[in-house]
Amino acid sequence: MITFDDALDTAMACVRKWNQNAAVAEVTLIRDVYGKVTLLINNTISMDDSGKNSLISILNSDMGAYFSGRVYWKKLSNSQKKMEEREKVIIDLIECERIFWKEDGNIPYYLSERAIAKKAWIYRWKKAEAVWPYEEAINGTKVITFYSFKGGMGRTTALAGIALSLVRQGKNVMMVDTDIEAPGLATLFLDEEAITKGVLDYLIEHEINPGIHLADFVCDIAEPSLLEEDEGRLFLMAAGKVDENYLQKLARIDYQDNRDGYLRDAMKELLLAIRNNYDVDYILVDARAGFHDMGGIAVTQIPHGVVLFGNDSRQSWDGITQVLRTIAEGHEEDFPVMIVNTMCPKPTANDFASSRQRFISKAHTVCVENYYDESSKIPGIEAEGEVHFPELIPFHDELLRGIELYSDESPEKRQRVSAYKSILIGESYRKIAERIDKWFGVE
Repeated sequence: MITFDDALDTAMACVRKWNQNAAVAEVTLIRDVYGKVTLLINNTISMDDSGKNSLISILNSDMGAYFSGRVYWKKLSNSQKKMEEREKVIIDLIECERIFWKEDGNIPYYLSERAIAKKAWIYRWKKAEAVWPYEEAINGTKVITFYSFKGGMGRTTALAGIALSLVRQGKNVMMVDTDIEAPGLATLFLDEEAITKGVLDYLIEHEINPGIHLADFVCDIAEPSLLEEDEGRLFLMAAGKVDENYLQKLARIDYQDNRDGYLRDAMKELLLAIRNNYDVDYILVDARAGFHDMGGIAVTQIPHGVVLFGNDSRQSWDGITQVLRTIAEGHEEDFPVMIVNTMCPKPTANDFASSRQRFISKAHTVCVENYYDESSKIPGIEAEGEVHFPELIPFHDELLRGIELYSDESPEKRQRVSAYKSILIGESYRKIAERIDKWFGVE
């Protein structure tokens, strides 16, 4: 029985079996939202009905329900010229959006996926570069996305630590929580009463109320136990306040992006508003874990660089591999990426060296197979600063009990904030911040 996984290969085999395939210059396979396959045949000579019907018969027989029943032909017979203009529009659209798939018997095959959701992850033919050019980011505001395929990788905690490290360097930083289905960044910096609005509210309101003020959605972090007077400024845009209205707001966000480009345009407007209203050096975006629509946009369509968090597990590597492949295929130029091995053994542990080397070896293999350009010189396994060479964040028992980077001015609370801060500005997080700086020529 044909399944989704082998439908494309079966369609290719049907063309191979067809006795008139010598007249085929190229084939495009169009897979619709149900998974059914339509073919676009670039034929060198016009086909009579018997030739066309013989291919359709093979497709019906071998593909079953996975054949849509439709074949488009680029070269039409004289009797079909009246349909040419209508079909030409469809063919032009397909050829504009397709990507090369593989070659079989000297026939190149192209693929056009017609999906509903996850477009940012799978529409790699759309070369969506950063929200504003990289050249502008070098001396201006830089957007960095933090992503983990699996939850519980310490991504949000790391973002907080890296933000603090950048602030200590005198940088101004805006933290943005786009994990609106499972928000958590704001709980690290603010008590419950201080969170009133956030990203979710902005996405709802900005289209309805053009007169909204961005400042109403942003919090100025000014905890004296956390920040020194001579350091940079720290801002936070929470996901929103999780109250009785939160789910109703969430239900109205167009995750499936049925309006083409809507989510990316909305996020772009938000980031531009931040850049234009706040003098920040960095916007750090906390992305949703997994292959989520909003996460896909945050990782592939808006940032100037991405930090990927994971550990040495099969589930984590599966996700990192897919993300690296998507980034490599979806960007015209080299794209700054960093892999971070979280919750690894401490440097003093007996298995630290072996664990570190095993992770580096796996990361190098994954990058060679999915990220590095074969036409360029592939870096050696010990080449520091390259995508495959990871930064390490050791496991901290102290962070398991929850992090509160705010106080009520009592000595006990201030001491607790200071204790958490000392961990989050440690060497592991500082090295990641310094490496991000180097992406933009900052030493």
